[in-house]
Amino acid sequence: MNRLDKIKDMEYKISDIKKQLKDLDDMYLKAFSPKGYKSGTSYNDYDTIPGGNKEFHIEEYFEEKKRLETLLDLDKQILLSLKREVDEKEYLELLNTNSQKVKFLRVVKGYTQAKTAEVIGVSERTVQRIENNI
Repeated sequence: MNRLDKIKDMEYKISDIKKQLKDLDDMYLKAFSPKGYKSGTSYNDYDTIPGGNKEFHIEEYFEEKKRLETLLDLDKQILLSLKREVDEKEYLELLNTNSQKVKFLRVVKGYTQAKTAEVIGVSERTVQRIENNI
């Protein structure tokens, strides 16, 4: 799995966790909303519904919400680090000219002229010429 697939996977995971949080909040509102709440059952009527749902405990809600929010925060940090991480080969493929590639490798990565020439696949003298024109 390459880095771009990991980013897409992490974005999907984050959207899924957000959906789970919304569903959890909706379930909480339905269980504990006051009378007259537009789409929920009031807390007075909740336990009198025949065949009603299992009892909803506020402690379970807060534990689950805390777990999901922590997971969401960690996944966002992972996604941010994946987006910040510059994969050299992928980045070089996006650059069109040898001049751009030399700038990236020499300035951003801090490579020597010899290492830059090796990565790009040109001679060291060509790298020197490109740097003189920059």
